[in-house]
Amino acid sequence: MSAETIVLITGANQGLGFHTARELLLLPKHHVIVGSRRPSSGDAAVEALRAVPGIQGTVSTVALDVTDPRSIATAKSHIETTFQRLDVLVNNAGIFMVPKDISPSGESSMVNDRALQHIFATNVVGVASVTEALLPLLRRSTLRPRLVFVSSSMASFTYNSDPRSPHGGSFAVEYRASKAAMNMLLLEYHMSQPDMTVIGADPGFCATEVTGEGADAMRAQGAAEPEVGGRVIASIAKGDKDNLPGRVHSAQGVVPW
Repeated sequence: MSAETIVLITGANQGLGFHTARELLLLPKHHVIVGSRRPSSGDAAVEALRAVPGIQGTVSTVALDVTDPRSIATAKSHIETTFQRLDVLVNNAGIFMVPKDISPSGESSMVNDRALQHIFATNVVGVASVTEALLPLLRRSTLRPRLVFVSSSMASFTYNSDPRSPHGGSFAVEYRASKAAMNMLLLEYHMSQPDMTVIGADPGFCATEVTGEGADAMRAQGAAEPEVGGRVIASIAKGDKDNLPGRVHSAQGVVPW
């Protein structure tokens, strides 16, 4: 496997991560590691990916809960033992919650502190923990390693402060704040790791299970199919936007901060 590009995608057993893996496996000389919190879900995803017509790459799975330091350490050890290095890390695992919280006064609260802690634990702390753990393996890459952060236009201060924007307003504050914080991680790694390509991907509004309301509910709101977002992430993971690192890229172009 020494000639293959070794890619780890966190949270790749379903949704955007799965479709990102699918797109990359259509390329030759790519080995995709499906990060999955539950081993059984990872195994099922690998079986489904291997059955995709036309795939040229290879695929395996690793148990990885981005909120569990022991799980991260075990996953790192497995990747190091099996592949000795990592060429691309796609920080895709994330959660989205829209809490409906009522304050003691009976008024709706803008921020649910428990939801904020839970979302930040996955979308920010988990991303940082996985990245820090795997930086040594990325530095062993025989290529120019690539570190990809899956972000969102909902993290854009420019969009969210514009009442004319679809992202304007104060909906899903906890999620928006987490992705904005993750964007700062992206920028800091970009500035501190000159020998790596650090870059962000905005897959857009896609019909997945991330909200807990079901993909069909998101389709009813105009969401695209997850393979559309998967193609955006895969394009960036394979280097199509390497000429402009340190920014978040969507299908429409660079997402403003």
